[in-house]
Amino acid sequence: FAMVWSQLISNLLKGCIDPNTGLPIEGSPFWSIYSVNIAFSLALGVFSIYVIFKTRQHIRERSGIPEKSCQGCEDCCCVTWCGCCTLTQMARHTAEYETYAGQCCSETGLPVSAPQLQFGGAHIV
Repeated sequence: FAMVWSQLISNLLKGCIDPNTGLPIEGSPFWSIYSVNIAFSLALGVFSIYVIFKTRQHIRERSGIPEKSCQGCEDCCCVTWCGCCTLTQMARHTAEYETYAGQCCSETGLPVSAPQLQFGGAHIV
């Protein structure tokens, strides 16, 4: 979705730029389109951080993993400052990758023969 959005905005902005000067054409909607793009990009970034934050918080609570360094906001700090590390950590806590190799295009990302992990009595499929 982000790639389509980026291409659409890029094409719209190109139509608002004077080819001779490289500056926005006076009276064109260049700044409006640009502002919408910035607002949408910011909203998408904040939403992504929120979703990963809530998911990490859920996994940590279900697995009984206490916060160690930043009491009360560790999940938010981890997601905001090191999102890639956070996603990798969540993947490591939701499957036995040492025993079962990851498998592309499966429901769980693991082979069908791999058992499902149990979190606090809830069966995760």
